[in-house]
This record gives sequence, C-alpha cells and structure tokens, in this order.
Amino acid sequence: MNKKLQNDARIQLRNRCAGMTLMELLLVVAIMVVVTAVAAPTVQQTLANQSLKKSAGRVRVAMGQARVKAIKNGEEYAVFFSPGGSYFNVAPFRTFEQQGALAGQREQEMVEGRTSNFEDDLLPKGIVFVVGEVGADSRGAEIMSEAGSGGALKPIFFYPDGTSQDAIITLQNQKQATIEVHLRGLTGIAKTVRPDFVETEESQ
Repeated sequence: MNKKLQNDARIQLRNRCAGMTLMELLLVVAIMVVVTAVAAPTVQQTLANQSLKKSAGRVRVAMGQARVKAIKNGEEYAVFFSPGGSYFNVAPFRTFEQQGALAGQREQEMVEGRTSNFEDDLLPKGIVFVVGEVGADSRGAEIMSEAGSGGALKPIFFYPDGTSQDAIITLQNQKQATIEVHLRGLTGIAKTVRPDFVETEESQ
C-alpha cells in the first residue's frame, strides 16, 4: 500500500513539474514576443539608416568617377540623376538625351518591380533623390544651351581641368531620414553629410 502511495506521489510530482516547465516556457515565449515587438522598430530604423548611408556613398563614388573620367578623356562628364526618383549614372554629357530616355525606362522598371536592390544605376528601393541644388556656372550654362532635352533628368558637370559645379544632393528613405552629398566645384571633391551628425567620408 505504501509503495502504491509513493508511486502516486511521484506521478503527481512529475506532472506538477511538467506543468511548471510548460508555464515557464510560455512565459519565456511571451517575454521574447514583447522584446521583439519593442526592438523591431529600432532595428528597422538602423537598417534603413545604413542603407541610406551606403546610397550616399555610392553617389559620392560616382562623382569621383565622373571627375576622373573627365580629366582622363578630356571632355565634360556628368553625374545624371532624377529628382524625386532613384536613377543616377556617370556618362559623357553629350549622351544627355540618351540618358534621359534610359532614366525613364529604368524608373518604370522599378515601379513594375523588375529591378533589385543591386542595380548599378538605381538607388535601393525606398530611397530617392528629394533635392538637387546645382550651382550655376558659365561653362555649364553654355553647354546646356546647346544640349537637347533629358526630360526630368538633371546633370552635375565635371570638367577636364578637374573642377565641377557646386552641388548639394539630398537623399531620403521611407523613414523620412535624409543624408546629403556635398560637391565642392573648385576641387571636384564630394563628401557625405548627415544633417544631424558630423560629416563623413570624402571621395578621392
């Protein structure tokens, strides 16, 4: 009889322990869900900011490439970009009209979902050029007066002597965060600047 009571007691104890373990597991899961819900917006914001910074870096590098090509090939190059859009490219300015047509095609492909986040001439999805302030200069004005139409496309000139137009290009992500690329015309050197942080890298 005592053995039977002891066995019953062991079974009840095992059941009680199993019940407590299940409750603890549910508690841990609940805590993880709460922590994830709280942390998710912060993680998303961090990833969005990193993507924005990398995008500005790509534009800055494109400016450096345009400067080098203008010097090397002895003709005006431009960084073409679409205000309000995601297209940008480095090419001789004489290709202005073709670049305008290409920009329209690439933007349409993005709208239709036929592009990825790894396109050489497009910013990642969700990031756009919101502002493009390009300083006027006599050389740029003269070249533009003889050029055709590039549609909504805007050029930033780089000249064979290593100079360029002054420009400030602002990029924005879906979280409304912004970053700027500042181009100094006298040197043709660009740097990325966060309006709420210190300036970052310069192009070589």
